[in-house]
Amino acid sequence: MADNLREHIDEILGRFGDIDSKLESLGGVGRILEFFEGVKSELDAVSHEELEHIAAEIKSVVEALLTLDYEVRKVQNLKLLFEKHVDSREPKGDAGE
Repeated sequence: MADNLREHIDEILGRFGDIDSKLESLGGVGRILEFFEGVKSELDAVSHEELEHIAAEIKSVVEALLTLDYEVRKVQNLKLLFEKHVDSREPKGDAGE
């Protein structure tokens, strides 16, 4: 039983070592866990309400910009329509004139 337990522990430690070596370029498992704990701690300082408020403000600005874009396009289309109308009313000159 003890030998079987030791084999399981050795196998687990070996697999953990494999994972740790794969993550060596990032500092290993320990460094990654420290990093994520730090990120979690920092994110705890930002509330969901704060994020939702900022997202709502951004959405409002985007909607306002889309409205302005729509209005500018209407003016642009109107300008093109008038230009086309004026061009069609201008007399065509002779090629010799």
